[in-house]
Amino acid sequence: MDNALSRTPLTQWLRGLGEPLQSFGAAALVFLLCLAMLQWGVPALGIPAYILPTPSQVLSRALDPERRLAYHVGITALEGISGFVVGSLGGFLLAVLFVHARPLEAALYPWAVVSQTVPIVALAPLLVLWFGNGLLPRAAIAALFTFFPVLVNSTRGLRLDDQATLDLLHSYGANRRQLFWTLRVPQCLPFLFTGLKIGATLAIIGAIVGEFAGAAAGLGYLITVSTYYLETDLTFAAVSAASLLGIGLYVILLALERWLVFWQRPS
Repeated sequence: MDNALSRTPLTQWLRGLGEPLQSFGAAALVFLLCLAMLQWGVPALGIPAYILPTPSQVLSRALDPERRLAYHVGITALEGISGFVVGSLGGFLLAVLFVHARPLEAALYPWAVVSQTVPIVALAPLLVLWFGNGLLPRAAIAALFTFFPVLVNSTRGLRLDDQATLDLLHSYGANRRQLFWTLRVPQCLPFLFTGLKIGATLAIIGAIVGEFAGAAAGLGYLITVSTYYLETDLTFAAVSAASLLGIGLYVILLALERWLVFWQRPS
């Protein structure tokens, strides 16, 4: 009975998810040691709080209801996730077009590369001017950050044809649509998730960059205002919240990857 339970898909998925989490044990230990050094070492060295606050001061400010940190996290999350979805969808669909229309790739792929050389920080004020000072320009910047890694990884994954499987499917009379869903998409999934995990963290960064350009809410706005007024503990709280938001999206995608790309899980 126990052996049968241990072989269920849910049990294997949970066990597979626990393995990468266990590997973070050493990193968690280093993190705790750094927190301890900051908590007791900073006051011992006489460093003022406006230069480097202690973790307890940062936590206290983060939990202060007057600062509405949760509200600003929600704004940034909405902008980042919206941009992430749009950028990921656009990158994958363009990769599909590139694989099925090589002349289109030759015409557009160099411009996709050139787009990464444009400083996004410089584009933020222009996007605010064009789309208004709301959700849309910040989501657009997040989408720009997400688009390229998803495009590159999806294009590479869709092109890795397994020739033996391809010949077998051709022998059964499979058409292009069947080849796409039966062969190309499954072989692309590991590469797609690599791009998604990169894009998820970049999307949060993109949303915050967009908020630096005159936003009235969000973690970028909170960082700008708190830095101006030397509320360094609030700045650290906002930065920590942004990091946790990116890590949360990464972990969700990691779990989704281990569920969907089951053939790459260790037995």
